[in-house]
Amino acid sequence: MRRSVRSIIFLIIPLLMTSAILSGCSSADTAEATTGVVTAYSMSSTIDTSGTISAKQLTTMSWGTSGIVGEVNVNVNDEVKADDVLLALDPETAPSDVISATVTLVSAKQSLEDAQQSNTSSAAAELALANAQSSYDSALAYYWNAKYGGTVGTQDQINLYQSQYYIAEENVETKQTAYDAVSYKADSDTEKAKAQQALSQAIMDRDDIKASLDYYMSAPTALDIQTLSAELNVAKANLEDAQRAYDRVKDGPNADDIAAAQSKVNAAQATVNQMYIIAPFDGEVAAILTQEGDQVSQGDSAIIIVNRSTLYVDVQIDETDVSRIELDDTATITFDAMPDITATGKVTFINPVGSSSSGVVNYTVRVTLDESNPDILLGATATIKINTGAAETLLTVPVEAVLTDDDGNEYVIRVNSDGSTETVYVTSGTVVGTTVVVKGDLAEGDIVLLTTSSSSSSDETETQDSGLNLLGGNGGGMPSGGGMPSGGGMPGQ
Repeated sequence: MRRSVRSIIFLIIPLLMTSAILSGCSSADTAEATTGVVTAYSMSSTIDTSGTISAKQLTTMSWGTSGIVGEVNVNVNDEVKADDVLLALDPETAPSDVISATVTLVSAKQSLEDAQQSNTSSAAAELALANAQSSYDSALAYYWNAKYGGTVGTQDQINLYQSQYYIAEENVETKQTAYDAVSYKADSDTEKAKAQQALSQAIMDRDDIKASLDYYMSAPTALDIQTLSAELNVAKANLEDAQRAYDRVKDGPNADDIAAAQSKVNAAQATVNQMYIIAPFDGEVAAILTQEGDQVSQGDSAIIIVNRSTLYVDVQIDETDVSRIELDDTATITFDAMPDITATGKVTFINPVGSSSSGVVNYTVRVTLDESNPDILLGATATIKINTGAAETLLTVPVEAVLTDDDGNEYVIRVNSDGSTETVYVTSGTVVGTTVVVKGDLAEGDIVLLTTSSSSSSDETETQDSGLNLLGGNGGGMPSGGGMPSGGGMPGQ
């Protein structure tokens, strides 16, 4: 990476110097006073660095399983959309777990649809709740009647079995009458046999009902009460389970059930998707690395997808320069390998955390190109010129114009249009050639006095050097042989 350097560019407005010889003598000792003009410079500041071109998104996609490539649905440079199926394996060549996942996926999707839309689960839960409530009510009645009613059965149970017993007793009498009518016949007679069978069954039914009636009318034992208590506890637990199941679905599909069903769909889908290469984002096909009929293994590269909607360059700026860079600073980008292309951009990211290398701390700065030129090669080396500030107009005067008074204050002597002079205090800055940047109550085009003196024309150079030493020197004042211009006085007087 090229080290960032600061470049200060001075656009020099032509310096128009005018000189007027106020007095002089060609052979005798004389004092000379010349003038110069206040000029303007335009200055801008840049940081030069370099990096490589990157795209917004770039990925090399790999196969998730093994098999033989059965479909290639795209060509190089084709535009693709996210979730497009770009390549696919022949399903018959995929591993068995991938193939079985296709069946699981169908079942999981049906379960998810049922969880989201079907009312069967809520109706079934409601019916189960009603049955559980009925069972609990019965178990509770049996338990309380046995414990506090004096009989094993409830009065309703006793009444029920008494009624059944009366009916059974009447049925026995009817069957007995029918049998008596044919009892004289031989035992082998079919009619007699049927009558005897019906009578025997009626007697057995009556006796079973009588036994149940006697049981429910009997006093309960401790074991009876314990059994009924256990049955009541089971009925209560079943009722609570049924209530919870109903509460989960009574207001519509349950979110947990849907989430569980969706998870099963996602798991099966992920396994099935191993047979496909699916576009992860909108972009274009940069390269196809496997072709139809190729035998591939898990992890083999399949295709390269790129999104060139945004191009950028990440550059490293050292700690001495990064503070001068701000977001949205403009930049100019050129390319060694593509000299005919020049791009513009701006700073879109400055990493506040630096990294140290060989004792130098660098910060990552991202420059995003304003436009995505399709002719710009990804990975190409780019030279970046970051503009760290707008052009600034500065005023300069000849170095000989700046004087220093006894208090160390800098000033120049301005010559007014009427020939009078006045003292203007200034602050000097960068020296550029034979001029110096100043700040003060001056304007471009002002005439200032240059402090040069000589005893003869041959001493001119020496005298001018003496004038240069006045810039920022100690004990200011006019140079030897130089008098104050008319109308001007020494600063501070």
